[in-house]
Amino acid sequence: MKLNILGTGTFFVDIDRTASAFLLELENKKILIDCGPGTLVRLSQIGIKPEDLDYVFITHFHPDHTSDLFPLFMNYRLSDLLAPGSINKFPKFFGPEGIDKFLLDYSKNSELLAYDGWTKIEVIDYHSPMNLGKFTVKPFKVDHNPFGLSARAYALRFEINNKMIVFSGDSGDCQGIRDACQNADLFICDASFPKNKTSSTHMNTHEIGNISQEGHVKKIILTHFYPQFDHIDLVAQVKEKFSGEVVKGQDLTEIEF
Repeated sequence: MKLNILGTGTFFVDIDRTASAFLLELENKKILIDCGPGTLVRLSQIGIKPEDLDYVFITHFHPDHTSDLFPLFMNYRLSDLLAPGSINKFPKFFGPEGIDKFLLDYSKNSELLAYDGWTKIEVIDYHSPMNLGKFTVKPFKVDHNPFGLSARAYALRFEINNKMIVFSGDSGDCQGIRDACQNADLFICDASFPKNKTSSTHMNTHEIGNISQEGHVKKIILTHFYPQFDHIDLVAQVKEKFSGEVVKGQDLTEIEF
């Protein structure tokens, strides 16, 4: 099992930190979790082509998690149009309720009518559990309420061989995220805010520590960083409430577990 951290940022993209994206490899399957700006470049930097992907999961629809999703789709669509047969495997796309409409609307809004009626990529709303061969994925609805609007946001829990890998997506402190990370071996967690900032949009470092300690998490990887807080030691703040291992995620880092 292997995790490639592709992007640990938000809307504030720079040369060292692109937006949210992760490549999880389980049982020879390559699974993309989120697809923010810079994801396609990051995939190419680690030698992964779009046709190598088996599954794509989107935690919620905000552009810092999805802006490369339609360009990824277009890699498949255009390859099939310009060089028929050049791709013999198309991934399944999973996401919150309405992901099919999300992609259709994007196609129409961008005046690139390539999505409607092309069915070689299967697009599936979340349901629980999702059994995908040797592993299972369980989505957990979480609270994420920026600018007063509740997003269709999910944490994702991957279960394989008695191991549990959890991606928080963007989440405030809520029952959904607490349920998702229970007994997680690896918790890839939204660490947008330091301990003195409380919000229903994102967890702060003390909330992360408390949730993880109470949920018996073994290891946390922090991600989703705002440059406004780069001067703060977020790892140390999480450790004030959590006794396990805490790592600050970095783009283009590979972790085997």
